[in-house]
Amino acid sequence: MSTEEENERISSYTKRNTGLAKAQNVVKYRTRQVIAKCISVVRTGPEKVYLIPRIARGGNWLYEWMKAHAEHHETGNDVYVAQMPGMDVWLEEFPLLKDFTLDAQKIRFRSLREIGMHQRIREQFTEEQIQRFVHEVLLSSEHFQQKIAHAQKFVGEDTLVINVRRGDYYSHAHIHKNFGIDTVAYLREATQHMLKVHAPSNILVTSDDTQWCAEHLGFLEDIAPTQFEKIGYGMFGDFAALAVSRHIILTNTTFGYWGAYVATVRQNAQVWAPNVHELEQKIDHRTSQAPFQHLQSWTAVTPTDGYHSWLESER
Repeated sequence: MSTEEENERISSYTKRNTGLAKAQNVVKYRTRQVIAKCISVVRTGPEKVYLIPRIARGGNWLYEWMKAHAEHHETGNDVYVAQMPGMDVWLEEFPLLKDFTLDAQKIRFRSLREIGMHQRIREQFTEEQIQRFVHEVLLSSEHFQQKIAHAQKFVGEDTLVINVRRGDYYSHAHIHKNFGIDTVAYLREATQHMLKVHAPSNILVTSDDTQWCAEHLGFLEDIAPTQFEKIGYGMFGDFAALAVSRHIILTNTTFGYWGAYVATVRQNAQVWAPNVHELEQKIDHRTSQAPFQHLQSWTAVTPTDGYHSWLESER
């Protein structure tokens, strides 16, 4: 994705999250509902296309690809995700995703359309659908299997893999307010939870900002030898490291969730994740309720330092 495309992606999110934009969006949504009802008379498909907000990235896209895969399996109809800038690398890494991806220019007027919002993993997907997608689409990739073999050189049976999300969660004010957590405080608490049931032989930290991790997470060395350097193969090397791990600590990132979904399906991994995903998810973080992206077997880590949320905007 080019710098210009990335800036447009961020802008699409920050603009729609101002007070005026939210009010305007309500009006637009209601207007579109009326228009959609009229158009539905001629939009009869049978193919369906899921449209995704521009702010979405790889982890977000995977939910919609899984939805298309599950729906195609159940109905036999053609179901697609409209292609977005940046998807090319995912289609190259996991070639079967191409079967469920459609160039936006090729969407027919008669095609059924729906906004892709399918992150409620426990409500919108069955365990069988998750397992089928992971095995048939992700783990079937020869490219990804090569990265899994490479990751196993760094990740043993007792390795703890930690995934830390930084990037635009912390570089853009609007996104930070909604997603930015106190990473250091959270990881100190999460590792204490982990140590109650597991003594890691070593720790591998995967992140989009390994320099920040090396500078701020040195306390991990007190637990076990810790590697902050990339193992190779970029983000898919990180994804593979998560996929082969039996012990995972995540921050609030869909990329990390997906690595842990694969690890849960593949070897029933132990997973710890923060009890909050985003401010706008409207969850009462003072209860034990986990974000809807979490699998049932995961442990939602709750603050014990007097705050009810890991979000820096609520601390």
